Amino acid sequence: MASSVSIWAKLSLAVVSPLVAFSLCEGVLYLAGVRPLSLTEDPYVGFASTQPLFVETKTESGEKRMVTNPAKLTHFNLQSFPVAKAPGTFRIFSVGGSTAYGHPWRDPVSFSGWLRELLPKADPGKQWEVINAGGISYASYREAMLIAELIQYKPDLFLVYSGHNEFLEERTYRSTADIPVAVRELSSFLDHTRTYSALRRLMRKSVPEKEAPAGSASAKAAFNMAGEVDDVLAKTIGPTSYTRDDSLRQHILEHYGASLARMARLAHSVGAEVIFLTTPGNEKDCSPFKSEPRAGLTGEESAKIAAWESRTDSLAAKPVEAAAIYDSIFNLDGRNAGLLYQGGKAAYAAGDFPRAKTLFQRALDEDICPLRALTPMRSIVLETAKANSAQALDWGAILERKTVQEAGNNVLGEPDFVDHVHLSIDDYRLMALAIIGKMSALGMAKTGPGWDENSAKTNPAVAATAEKVMAKMGSKELGEGLHNLAKVVNWAGKHEDAARIAERALATDSQGLEAIWSSLFVGAAREREGKEAEAIPHYRRAVRLDPSNPMSHHYLAEALLRKGSREEAAAEFASVVERDPTDAEAHAKLGLLQIALGRPAEAIPHLREALNQFPGRADLRTALSDALLLSGNADEAENGFRQALQGNPRDTRAMLGLARIAEAKGNVPEAINLYARALSIEPNLPEVRAALSKALGGMPASH
Repeated sequence: MASSVSIWAKLSLAVVSPLVAFSLCEGVLYLAGVRPLSLTEDPYVGFASTQPLFVETKTESGEKRMVTNPAKLTHFNLQSFPVAKAPGTFRIFSVGGSTAYGHPWRDPVSFSGWLRELLPKADPGKQWEVINAGGISYASYREAMLIAELIQYKPDLFLVYSGHNEFLEERTYRSTADIPVAVRELSSFLDHTRTYSALRRLMRKSVPEKEAPAGSASAKAAFNMAGEVDDVLAKTIGPTSYTRDDSLRQHILEHYGASLARMARLAHSVGAEVIFLTTPGNEKDCSPFKSEPRAGLTGEESAKIAAWESRTDSLAAKPVEAAAIYDSIFNLDGRNAGLLYQGGKAAYAAGDFPRAKTLFQRALDEDICPLRALTPMRSIVLETAKANSAQALDWGAILERKTVQEAGNNVLGEPDFVDHVHLSIDDYRLMALAIIGKMSALGMAKTGPGWDENSAKTNPAVAATAEKVMAKMGSKELGEGLHNLAKVVNWAGKHEDAARIAERALATDSQGLEAIWSSLFVGAAREREGKEAEAIPHYRRAVRLDPSNPMSHHYLAEALLRKGSREEAAAEFASVVERDPTDAEAHAKLGLLQIALGRPAEAIPHLREALNQFPGRADLRTALSDALLLSGNADEAENGFRQALQGNPRDTRAMLGLARIAEAKGNVPEAINLYARALSIEPNLPEVRAALSKALGGMPASH
């Protein structure tokens, strides 16, 4: 019996002793301030050095305050808060991308701006501080890095609205498929301990990062991100750089969940709470940014899809039939985002809203350039919050309920979204009220009834606050945000969406300089619709707002030319070349117009300039030769006509010019031959036919 007890005692000691030693080591390292790698490092990517978001400054009265680093103001709102948090103050940091920033406007109408005004009225018993740390183009991994900085400022709550920018920056992930699950899970566990973290930091001083053990945090941080946002779209014209990559997509979703979990751990490490908000996107009124057919589609299948798609073009008034055709298309290709979106539009027009919702969301998820949060991210937010003892607010569900009340269906789109992801000012306010309701439910705020998303229209204090907030935003500021949105969307190649946003912008502000671009977008849309007369006033507005802008004059000149107003068009092209002498196309069109208006001498310098840049344009050489001939310079004209014919042997205008020169020199047979050659190419040229008849002595021309 004694021997048996001795064995168990030894076994217990063998197990307990390491645990006690480990616990003591963890305690010592905790007291020494060593933080686990799970808090200090991103397990997927590394980062180049970056500047802090806030820097300390001192006011004239000597108060120390943190203010937004001037170097960061390209991506963040200017914010300020005291270094020393006053007793009774509840400090909130809002973190996220451009929606958290308040785009397309600024902080005053962001959900943070609304919270700053509404919270003191909802719960006047506390001192509230709301700091907007939303960064344009910031993704979750950068936001986690921000929270790692912000936890030093004694936060009480983090509001996280993250998800739309996860695919914005280029990055790669080291493959972990060959690493056993047990090894990966052990690595994740060790990253949460201070003992392992201290050992890893010691190892890094002697072992190069590239030699780190597979599966470790160091090995996983294979891709080094720039210190500041380096988005792919800034380097391309539209979303051309994006291609379908399902493996990368899965890695990005995993990284997204890991970043949210890290945010929760960081907040909890200083006793702060975090509320994650789901990030819905515009489903109904935002076409995909880039589409690709599914891989492996045969030529026969592609032809069949094209034929079906062509049939839907004639079924605008028969959406039920169109929707059925799209269903047939999806049996062959269910991954083409553009087709899925059009199928959603047909289903919506047919009144089949559940089907429309499904197709719009599939289109969003299949967008090759995903600038909207993918639909799986909603569940990732909710599940990550639950797994990390954090809070979640399903903003997507709230917005869907609002849409059901107002439109009778839960398909998200305008007017709640002003573009692909950014909200209307009313919805930024609604989000703030939903957050207050959540804070009240959690006991963070002691509010009376009427302080949640259901009270936006019934609470008089909310209405009074709205007047105060909107007084800070004039029509110029409100319109400017939409003007800028229109520019971005147009750059992405979505010209119809840009024109729709531009029209809303012009309804708010038609006099600011940014209205120039919106005027051009709307004018171009009118022309695409065949409404040239409606386009011209928009172009005239753009010219009036900035007469020095050659592009506005060019748009107006082209529209006037298509309308047949040649004299006005010539004046506008003259304005273009005056402001931009390098615009060869404007020189060419001005020269041609001057000839048509009977001013050949004025045409010559413009046609010469156009030919300097387009030496291969035989039509311009012919036009210049016409102008020279009409101006009395027959020798240079003849040489030009012959060069034009070398470039284009079927140039009947050049033949006509040479025939006239030959006739003027008395070489009638040569003239007759050239007239006849021209008629053999273009029989219905009355000018040539008349000239040939005259050369033949009044005999009718034949061919």
